[in-house]
Parts: sequence; structure tokens; C-alpha cells
Amino acid sequence: MDFGPFILFSLFYAVVGVRVVRQLVARRRETFDRVFTAADRALVDQAAFFVLIPISVALHELGHAVTIRALGGTIEGWGYYGFAGFVGFAPTQFTEAERILIALAGTLVNLALGAAALALVFGRRPPMRAAFNELLLQFTVLQTLNALVLYPLLDVASGLNGDWSQVYFGGVPALSAVILACHVGILGGGFWAWRNARVQGRIAALTGAPPGASRAPLGGLRRTGRAGSAPAERVLREAAGRVASGWPVPVEGTIQRRPEGWLLVLTWTGAGGRRAVAALTFPGGDVQLWGTTQPVAELPDAPGPIPNRIAAPDPARAIARRKASLDADALTMALRLTMEEVEAARPTALPTMG
Repeated sequence: MDFGPFILFSLFYAVVGVRVVRQLVARRRETFDRVFTAADRALVDQAAFFVLIPISVALHELGHAVTIRALGGTIEGWGYYGFAGFVGFAPTQFTEAERILIALAGTLVNLALGAAALALVFGRRPPMRAAFNELLLQFTVLQTLNALVLYPLLDVASGLNGDWSQVYFGGVPALSAVILACHVGILGGGFWAWRNARVQGRIAALTGAPPGASRAPLGGLRRTGRAGSAPAERVLREAAGRVASGWPVPVEGTIQRRPEGWLLVLTWTGAGGRRAVAALTFPGGDVQLWGTTQPVAELPDAPGPIPNRIAAPDPARAIARRKASLDADALTMALRLTMEEVEAARPTALPTMG
């Protein structure tokens, strides 16, 4: 197999990657703290490509090697260049179906890595910081596009005679057809996810996207509309995600539908005990906020990007009250001020009526 210029490009990217690693090490604290800035996002997106992709390439080749050995063959050569690699073996050691499985093994490793990254992003309770979520999502997108789109096109179009040439022209049409169906299904599922408003909203909250913006498919942000123009639930989610990403301790929360409107509840462990802030929307566009240091009852899990198991604190026991408009920027500020007021209050303070 002759990679030719592809190896040269890989080595060039490896040199550029050294610079990214140095920047990431120097700025690691500010990049992965709870305040996720545009500069942090840009560096994290670069790290996903220059740091994590080479690791996935190495594991891709390891998948080939392990499969060769598992099928009783011997490895006759290998090479790794950061963004490219190969594992050599004698084709006569295996049947046509086995050669297809060997060729497919590297991509299966990539898919497993992507699934593990997505499980951490969407399944972690409480969610990880926005920088970690952005890093893993960017890695998943880039390696999936590389493994299932760019590499197959390059292989088939250029005559590289790599993995996908073997997979689709390896002499076992039935097996190749099954793989093709799975190939198309994965790409179709990924396209649906990026077009689904609910998935986009959750990704935006998990990656700290500001109001009126969402995470772009290939990293960075794209504008999705004017702040405050989204439905009440989305505005609450955006504001809660921004506040939670900048709070010094983990924040848990839930969004529930109530007869009056949508109710957001945020809780965290402050100095001396548990704290809670609630925000309730009304049809006219107003939002009422209150906060307490009282204990709160548990409820079943509610869906949303900020998971929790709590009910709303009693407004009659509020030690902080505030009103805001249904605008993501204004609500973010109001939530932050209310949380700071509750955090500063003594846990034993008597409740007051506003």
C-alpha cells in the first residue's frame, strides 16, 4: 500500500499539532474552567483534531492488528505517521470474508470510540464542563467524517487500495451489502441528529453556546436566531446552561411544564448546605425568580440537558426575589444575581415575603 503524499500531509499536520499541544498545556486551567470563552472553544476544537485524532488513528491500526492475530495470521509490517498508518499482512493467510473483517476492524474501533465519547457527553450526571463536552463532540464528529466519508472517498476514487476497497470489492457481495446498509444508516442517523431541534438544543446547552447560537456541525458556533425569540423552554435552557457553566460548583436543575408556564429549578451545594433558585415563566413574557436555602423534595427524573431530581422550592420561604423578561441575556443575568444573593445568605436565615 502506497500512501505517498498523504504521509507528507500527515507529518506536516503533526508538526502543527505540536504547537497546539503547547498552547493547550500552557492554557489548560483557563481552557477547562467553568467559563468557556470563544478562544477556549477554538483551542479545544483544534485539540480534538491535532491531539485526539492521531490517537484514534493509532487505535484504528491496532484494531487491524488485533483482528489479524485473532484470526490466526501474522503481521508482516506496520507504519504510523500520526494522521495515517497501515498494518501489513499476507492476504493468502485468510479467506475473502476474513480479509473484509480485517479491513473493517479499524473503522469499528473508531465507531466504538465515538460511541464512548457520546455516552460521556450525554450520559454523565451531572454534565461535564462545556470545554470537555465540546472536545469530545468535536472529536466524535471529525473522526466519524474521516472514517466514514473522507477515507472511503479517497480510497475508492484514488485507487489507494485501502480498507474500503477491500470492504466493498473484497469478493463477498452479501457481506459488503450488509456493511453498506450499516454505513448509510450511521451517516443518516448523524444527519438526522444535527437537523433535530431537540438534539441541537441539548448540544448547545452542554457546550455552553450563548443565546441565539448553537454548535456548528464542524465546530465553532452558528447563529440560530435573535436572543429572546425562542420558545420559553429553550430560553430557560440556554440561560440555565450559561449560568451553570460559569458557577464555581456543579449546578443541577430541571425544567418542568406547569399550568402557569415553564418552571426552571437550579440547585447546588453552597456554604453551609443546599441552595435552590427557581424561575417561572408567564404567558405575557415575564419571569419570576425566587431562591431559598430550604430542603427540596425529590421528583422523578425530568428530561433536559441539566438533569435533576428536585421539586420547586416554596415561594413563601423565598430569601431572594427578582423579575426578568423572557430574554436569554436578561434571564441569565437575573439567575446569576439571584444565585449570588442566595449563596451569600446564611442557611439559617428566616424566610421573608417579597
